[in-house]
Amino acid sequence: MTMRYLTKRTHCILTNLLVVFLTYCTSFSTNQICLIPSSNHISSRPNNIRSVVTILAAGRERRISTTSNSNSAISEEERKMISAEEAARAKRLGQRKQRLQKEVSRENRISALEMKLKKAERMPNKSESEMYMTKAERSELQGLLKVRDNFEEQYGSMTFTKEHLEFKAMHNDAFIQLSKYCEEERDGKSEQPTNMFFLDGPDGGTASALIHKGGFDKNQCYVANRHESSCASLRISGGGLLPDENVVHATASEALTISEPITVDLGVDGSSAGKEDVDLVSLSGGKDGAFARIDFAAYYFDGCGGFVPHIIGMLSSALLRQLPSDDAASSGPIAVGYSLLGGNKDVVKKELTVSRALTIIARRRGMRMVHVLDDPLRYGISPDIQKIGGSNDGTFTTWLLLQAEN
Repeated sequence: MTMRYLTKRTHCILTNLLVVFLTYCTSFSTNQICLIPSSNHISSRPNNIRSVVTILAAGRERRISTTSNSNSAISEEERKMISAEEAARAKRLGQRKQRLQKEVSRENRISALEMKLKKAERMPNKSESEMYMTKAERSELQGLLKVRDNFEEQYGSMTFTKEHLEFKAMHNDAFIQLSKYCEEERDGKSEQPTNMFFLDGPDGGTASALIHKGGFDKNQCYVANRHESSCASLRISGGGLLPDENVVHATASEALTISEPITVDLGVDGSSAGKEDVDLVSLSGGKDGAFARIDFAAYYFDGCGGFVPHIIGMLSSALLRQLPSDDAASSGPIAVGYSLLGGNKDVVKKELTVSRALTIIARRRGMRMVHVLDDPLRYGISPDIQKIGGSNDGTFTTWLLLQAEN
C-alpha cells in the first residue's frame, strides 16, 4: 500500500515539475500555439496531463502557409506588396529605356572615336594627328572602353571549388525534380507548355542540367542575363544550348515585367497605378519584358547576391503578373528557388523575410506556400541536400512551392 502511494505521488510530482519546466521554456518563445488537440481527446485526460499536452502543442510556426477566403477584402500586407511591385514595375520600365539609351549613346560615341583614332593614326605627321584627335578625346575613348569592359561577365565556373560545383549540381537536381513535379501536376490539365525561367552563367550549367540530365526540351528553358557576352555564349548562334529568342539581355525583373499597371480591387475607384506610372509606361513605349507573357512553372533565381529587396523584387515581378493563361495553368503548382550569397551572416533573418513576402504573394494568388526542403523525398529530391554550401559555405539556397489552396 505504501509503495503504491509513493509511486502515485512520485508520478504526480514529476508531472507537475514537467508542467512548470515547459511553462518556463515557452515563456521565452515568440511563437503561438499552432496545433491544439481536439477537445474530446483532451477531455478524457486528467487536468494536469491536459496542461502538458497543450504546452507540448506549442512550437515554431507551421511551415505551410494558409490563405484567407479569396473573396475577402485585400489585406494590408497584400496592399503593401502590390503597391511596392507596382512602383518597382514602373521604375524598371523607365530605367530600362534610360539604360538602353545610354548603351546606344556610349556605343555610338565609341564607334565615332575609334574611327577618328584610326584616321589619326594613319596621318604621317604626329602633330597633325594629335591636332586631329586631341588628348581629351583619346582619354574619353579609353574611359568609355573601360566602362564597357567593366560590365562584362565576372562569373567564372573554372574558378569554383569542388565543393561549390557539387553544391550547385545538387540544387540543379532539385530544380529538375521540382520542374518535373510541376509538369506532372499540370499534365493533361492545361494546354500551356511547362516552362522554366532561371539565371545562368556563360557556361550554361543549369541549362545543360535541365536538357541533358532532366530531359527537358531546350524550348522550355528561358534565361535572362545582364551581360551581353554571356547571352551570346548561351544562345545557339553563339555555340550555346538555348534558342536565341529564349535568352534575353536583361535583369530577371526586366525580362518578366509587364507594361500594364498591376490592377487590383483595393476598395476604391481606379487601380493601383498613378499618373506617374502611366508617364513611365509611355516612356518605355508600352513594351513588355521579353518573357512577360510566358507562363512559367518553375523559377530558379541563382546568384542573386545577398540583397533581400532585390530578391523580393524578382519574385514580385514574376508572380504578381496577370497572365491571360487558362485556369489549369494559373492554378498549377509553381516551384521557386533562390540563392543568397554571404554564408551564415543574417541568413535566418533573410530567409524569413523572403518567405513572408512569398507567403503574401501566394495568398494573393489563392495559393499556399510549402517549404520543399522540409520533406525533400516527397518531391524526389535527395535527403542529403543542404541549404548552405559552396566555397567556404558562402552560399545559401532553398526551394519553395506554391500550391492551390484547395
